[in-house]
Amino acid sequence: MATTAEQIKERRLNRMRLGQAACDYMTLVSDPEVRLAIVPLTEAEYLQALEAVARVNAPADVAGMQVRDRRQVQEIMVRSVREDGNLSERVWNSVNEMMEVLEVGDIDQFFDGYQEMVEKSSPSLEGLSPEDFEDLREAFLKMDWSELSGRAWFAFKRFLSTVTPAPLTDNSLGSGLIKPSTTTNESDGST
Repeated sequence: MATTAEQIKERRLNRMRLGQAACDYMTLVSDPEVRLAIVPLTEAEYLQALEAVARVNAPADVAGMQVRDRRQVQEIMVRSVREDGNLSERVWNSVNEMMEVLEVGDIDQFFDGYQEMVEKSSPSLEGLSPEDFEDLREAFLKMDWSELSGRAWFAFKRFLSTVTPAPLTDNSLGSGLIKPSTTTNESDGST
């Protein structure tokens, strides 16, 4: 007879095999033909990642903090990225092995995807208060969105893609069904 801990582990593996909110699939930025699975970490795996970060020899300043933050991202990703056909098997055995293969953009995208997946599987119980929501709305109205670039632009596009019903596209003139009613300017672009 299996112990309770063994039963919990087996049930988690079964959910992962069935794909029941246990993993997400992502493609590499550097090679869109490669698809990998990411799974939420167990408490033990997360603790292992934190312990690895604690062993990082970095100065106690801003640069050292950034080194530790980056290493935490890498440690989480090396534990989260799994083989497509076997979600209990990690793709890489170490951060160094992973860093030899992936580019910075790959790790950044996968970590953003990891955070989104974890948020979806364990959303916060408390939301924004009406006052906080109003402050946020006012901040959005004051921002000059055309000045965003790099990581801020990526985060903004990712945010919008999660709150809009359809993917955002640049210079889209809309569906062929509504194209005749779409207002355009002289350059035949949408307005």
